[in-house]
Amino acid sequence: MLCEDLRGASGERDENQMPSNLLTQTDQDPDGLAVASVGSDVTYTWGGLESRARRFAAALASEGLRPGERWALMAHNRIEWTPMVLGNLRAGTRYVPVNWHLTVDEIAYLLTDSGSRLLVVDAPSEVAGRAAAAAAGIDRVVVLGPSPGEGEFEDWLAAHPDVQPPDDPVGGPRNYTSGTTGRPKGVQRSDQKGTALEVMREVSANWGRFYSLPDHGPHLVVSPMYHALPSAFHNAALGLGQSILYEERFDADRFLATIEDRAVTSAVIVPTHIVRMAKRIDELAGRHDLSSLVSVVHGGAPCPRWAKEAVLDWWGDVIYELFGSSEGTGPLRVTPKVWRERPGTVGEPAPFLTVAAFDDDGNRLSDGTTGTLYFLRADGQPEYVGAPDKTEANRLPGGWFTVGDVGWVDDDGYVFLSDRKIDMIISGGANIYPAEIEAALISHPAVADCAVFGIPDDEWGEQVKAAVEFEPGAVATEADLIHWCREHLAGFKCPRSVDVHEAMPREATGKLKKRLLRDAYWEGRDRAI
Repeated sequence: MLCEDLRGASGERDENQMPSNLLTQTDQDPDGLAVASVGSDVTYTWGGLESRARRFAAALASEGLRPGERWALMAHNRIEWTPMVLGNLRAGTRYVPVNWHLTVDEIAYLLTDSGSRLLVVDAPSEVAGRAAAAAAGIDRVVVLGPSPGEGEFEDWLAAHPDVQPPDDPVGGPRNYTSGTTGRPKGVQRSDQKGTALEVMREVSANWGRFYSLPDHGPHLVVSPMYHALPSAFHNAALGLGQSILYEERFDADRFLATIEDRAVTSAVIVPTHIVRMAKRIDELAGRHDLSSLVSVVHGGAPCPRWAKEAVLDWWGDVIYELFGSSEGTGPLRVTPKVWRERPGTVGEPAPFLTVAAFDDDGNRLSDGTTGTLYFLRADGQPEYVGAPDKTEANRLPGGWFTVGDVGWVDDDGYVFLSDRKIDMIISGGANIYPAEIEAALISHPAVADCAVFGIPDDEWGEQVKAAVEFEPGAVATEADLIHWCREHLAGFKCPRSVDVHEAMPREATGKLKKRLLRDAYWEGRDRAI
């Protein structure tokens, strides 16, 4: 097994100028295994990881990136993510994680809106990445090699010294979310403050402790790192002293075999993964030794009760649930014990977070009363970058903010949802915003009006349904409309089916009564919220 240390061209360091470390595990066991990937022999020791992170911070600085400035990262799960995340923290910059499923136009929008000045992209996404970078006016693109330890990225990193980064403000991600307009907006979190060391050893570590992550064994990353959830727990695991083990994608058989083979102690999955395993429980249960597991966190979407109950009975009390958002409406936590006692709850807030329901006039409601859920963080409110109107519209006096969730809080402080961003579709843990799809559909020459909403899907939670009204005398097939969407949007956002209506149900004011279209599909079922 090749363990890469990257101590410098000469392999030596000046012991009188040893750079500091972010992670306690590096101080205790610098030659221990820190990062690995299933199916690859390239690994990083703790000392090698920190060295690469410092080199990466130096590389960003050499490109002229100052604290607070943005660069973008579009790559599948691979071990280079870890030193780049840590190096970004030390450089004080903001990285924009880009979903590699997106189209060139969608990628270019993120690059342009964020003001990114550099793109790091892996080989499978290089063509789309370069095209989007050119459209966004980005000249500097660095390509990760086909395998770790190879290619342009490695040469770039090796050209920079392992030196102590300046004590600048901490870096972090610039995650993108979306709202009623469907256009993604960058979120500046209120907890992105302090020093890099404080973020890793205190903030991130406390996140992990809240979900009972251990301080030993590997943390398995199986969901895409461009999502906020796996990246947050990646940091939490590191902050606690866990090593990181990457898997490129989820496969139930490989996932379970890896847990046994590598004695995995923690992981993050989404409800779709739980459903897939629950459907095969008669085949899979008992095949692998899963006794090493301490905490498996699921989040990103609601999980069907039958599926979670089946896997919980199979694995034991190691499954924790998270509720939150890029804006900082979490974390809320549901332990295995509480989930059995209070079915339906999305959890209790972390100690620094308060949740309450308010009416439409901004009055706080009593416990058990349904209203819009507002959140109060001890560290302040989030900001939608470049969208002050959207930021202000989601706030109330006193520090409260909302993302549009509707629900209630019980007498013990546990939160329940009755709806979640009513028009948003959550499919396989991914947030899909109808307005963006409607904008693509309405541009079709045959479409006069349209609506997009989620309908039940036993595996994915929800799937995308479109309803259209044609222009007089015009017509298009279902296949034509779906193909049209695929030319404008990433495939996972596109409708799976299309209904044709003589007229959309709009009020005299022009407001679309979308629930009249959607509710027929949910009769007798609880909508995924």
